Amino acid sequence: MAGASVTQDVPYRALNGWLALAIAIPCLALAALTFIGGGVLVFGRGSVGPAFLLVSVAALVVGIVLLAGLITLKPRQAAVLTLFGRYHGTIARDGFWWRNPLTAVAKVSLATEAQETKIITVNDLMGNPITIAAAAIWRVQDAARATFDVGSYHEFVSLQAEAALRNIASTRPYDHDEAENVGEEAGDAKRRLAEKATRIASLRADRDAIHADLIAELGQRVALAGVVVEDVRITHLAYAPEIAGAMLKRQQAGAIIAARRQIVEGAVAIVRDTIARLEQPEDGHAGIVFDDQGRASMAQNMLIMIVGDREATPVVSVGAKP
Repeated sequence: MAGASVTQDVPYRALNGWLALAIAIPCLALAALTFIGGGVLVFGRGSVGPAFLLVSVAALVVGIVLLAGLITLKPRQAAVLTLFGRYHGTIARDGFWWRNPLTAVAKVSLATEAQETKIITVNDLMGNPITIAAAAIWRVQDAARATFDVGSYHEFVSLQAEAALRNIASTRPYDHDEAENVGEEAGDAKRRLAEKATRIASLRADRDAIHADLIAELGQRVALAGVVVEDVRITHLAYAPEIAGAMLKRQQAGAIIAARRQIVEGAVAIVRDTIARLEQPEDGHAGIVFDDQGRASMAQNMLIMIVGDREATPVVSVGAKP
């Protein structure tokens, strides 16, 4: 886009339309009266009849020119004017106006618009295929650029939104879990990629940062069309169907491992605290003295009871068999 010429928006000094209408109506009335009066005088062979007809024609031309130049603009609407193929200016104020009737008018909406991309498939930074879509909130800021510098600014924004989304999605990881779990057995390139992935925002967890990147990326791409991007939000994000099942199992396994780790850490703390309290004297009573084997057996039994999936079944010893 660096070498593309950019159209500069030029305000057009339009006249008040009500003033033009107030002049046009009397001119048309004058044209009608003088035409009738001139016709009567011509048929009556009056000497001033032709003069009346000339005044009638002049008044009619003025009235038609004034009416032909009237234009109405709604709020948040602009009119881009061209005169014989050349840009002549922009009326960006709502109201009733008069402009040169020889100019062609192209009306452009300045209202805020929302546009959603289709769901696209792209590989994230770690090479996993994902499906993603986003919605962009934008508006036209420069009507002249939107009219002359691109063919259709709606299609331009749509294509650039998809391109920006592809670029952001392909340079960000879906999440940090896979990158953090890359082992030493992976190749150097894979480890370097994983290290890079852990330092940047992920598509799933860091939505605010991703949205800011999308706004900046799309805003730079559509500036040529005179469009300002106000917001971009991801509306759909998932693994592609071909790997969704495997990724779901990986996420479930990670959740199970994290839960087990937390349970084991808590169980170890409970066992240590229990044995320490049993060995500590309390209320004048001596604590229980464990040897290393008894302490290990106590810890083993407690860990099995706390960590096991099934409820503990107590076994009561009533003495040795005879």
